[in-house]
Amino acid sequence: MTHDRFPHPSRRSLLAWSGAGALTAAGVTIGTGTASAATHPTPGSALLVPSPRLDLNSASENWIREKPTRDTTIIQSFGYDNANGHIYLAQVTQGGLKLAGESAPVSGVDRSRRGDLTITKWDMSGNTLGYMYLRGFGHGMSIGVEPVGGKAYLWTEADGQEVADPVHPDDPTRTTSRGRRLARFPFVNGQVLDSGSSGLTMYEPVPGATTYTASVDPVYGRLAIRFRDTDGVMIFQVHDLDLARLGIWSQPLASVRELNITTVEGWPLTTYGRPFLQGYAVVGQYLYMLHGNSYGSVQNIDGQDLVISEPGVGNTFITSVNLTTGAYDPAPPTPFKVTVNPAHTAAAYTLDYREPEGLGVYIPDPAKPGVFRIGMGFASGEAGSRVASIYGKAGLVQPS
Repeated sequence: MTHDRFPHPSRRSLLAWSGAGALTAAGVTIGTGTASAATHPTPGSALLVPSPRLDLNSASENWIREKPTRDTTIIQSFGYDNANGHIYLAQVTQGGLKLAGESAPVSGVDRSRRGDLTITKWDMSGNTLGYMYLRGFGHGMSIGVEPVGGKAYLWTEADGQEVADPVHPDDPTRTTSRGRRLARFPFVNGQVLDSGSSGLTMYEPVPGATTYTASVDPVYGRLAIRFRDTDGVMIFQVHDLDLARLGIWSQPLASVRELNITTVEGWPLTTYGRPFLQGYAVVGQYLYMLHGNSYGSVQNIDGQDLVISEPGVGNTFITSVNLTTGAYDPAPPTPFKVTVNPAHTAAAYTLDYREPEGLGVYIPDPAKPGVFRIGMGFASGEAGSRVASIYGKAGLVQPS
């Protein structure tokens, strides 16, 4: 049984006792200028108070099953507007569309290369309420949703740069896009928004860093970002959301290196391979990561081409990391067991294609933000007519 241990989630109350309040207590000046965040991970921050942790082994529930989005491509991520009861999903724009300002339809290959994204707005049952198009933004691996009154502001990567496709790194004809900066902008139904437009605010938290994405912690009022630093290391940082909005990045509440789940002792590469990171979310002092590949995916392991995501089983794992230590919490046992951390999930195992895509933080009752759930996104359906599902976990482990 979970218990409500937190106040009403208004922005003012969150600010008072989370990031900005803690920064003030720590003697850090809060100004309006822009500063660069340190790139060196510094886990162990006292600014992160003890918080509930998702029980990775709690039962998975079917929340939304195989609903269409605006476009027919695979979803990449999603996020909840818990205040207004909406879900926003990101996907690479499908090929064959001619958007405003375009002289001819654009192929799917060029949409991916340029970093064109489609945002779909759902109600909580998966019915489409609206959409918008983003040109030149990136891949959409994660999206942050910040409700402001009756509106939603989205945090995404922007300033997309063409890069090699990680799924096909040796094929120069297969490229994709990753954002070199972050952007914040309001969702406007039907709008076509270009990266660099005056309709959005751009940020560069760490000069020279690339591959930015973002996720909003709606319980504690924070912004989690992921980026590749100038040394090529993938970093997760957590910032107070109000300070991030002002462009103040000089004092992250936490900064940790991304853990590679395949380095866990006893990880069976020949069974699960090297699952791709497909999404992340932060609530309080915990980072959650979703890894996995689509059914039938093949990887070369020790010179052999092996199926690492068997149909009906898959290699989808959900992981929890304590941001105050930068380590798995709970710690993986020795020998490795798929029921602990990283924890294998069979959620949505009956889907045909089934590729994990995105994590979202769902608060069923905004008056009780401490009682949250974590949703896991899945893509399925035939190529050219993909659909999206969300399965979730509700079990919480309270801090001792």
